[in-house]
Amino acid sequence: MSTSQQTEHAVFERIFARTLTHEGGYSDHPQDRGGETRYGITNNTLKAFQDAYIPQNQADSLNDNTELTAHSLAQVQIANLSQTQARHIYRVMYYQQPKIYLLTSAVQPIVFDMAVNHGPSQSIKILQQVMNLTGIANIAQDGVLGPITARACDNIYQQMGHYFINALCDERIAFYQRIVARHPSQQVFLRGWINRANTYYVA
Repeated sequence: MSTSQQTEHAVFERIFARTLTHEGGYSDHPQDRGGETRYGITNNTLKAFQDAYIPQNQADSLNDNTELTAHSLAQVQIANLSQTQARHIYRVMYYQQPKIYLLTSAVQPIVFDMAVNHGPSQSIKILQQVMNLTGIANIAQDGVLGPITARACDNIYQQMGHYFINALCDERIAFYQRIVARHPSQQVFLRGWINRANTYYVA
């Protein structure tokens, strides 16, 4: 493993551990539109991972860990998903695939947590929206994290520091409030969502 890969791995492990404090074990709340979840992974996410990333009709190892073989990941169901398997899905679908690793390390934790909570595309749209609101950048709010967004984000963070991260937290809370305005049944989750966002503010 190269030095850059080791750094990326270390950053991911820290932000995954932080997000996991907000994602408990098994849950099947009747008003949760995501349905069953375990470690924050929904049935739809698990199926999407199985369809996209597991070779069909193969049992070749994806990892040396026996929990991360193609066979084990193809057979697993939400109720018995392990934390190791959840970490692998998070790394592939919420970190590597949306290229969150391109962002400056200080911004990665909140964007990753938003990706887990809102979906990667929505998370990146929130990031891009706040970047544009600073007046420092003017980029497409397309939900795609490429080199243009990454460079602009780094530039903004260099100029604004923690104020930029706090602006992301503000917009995230506004996003939650808009969800509840459209879907009043989600009011039951609002306090928990806001508490989650509050943990990413920087003094």
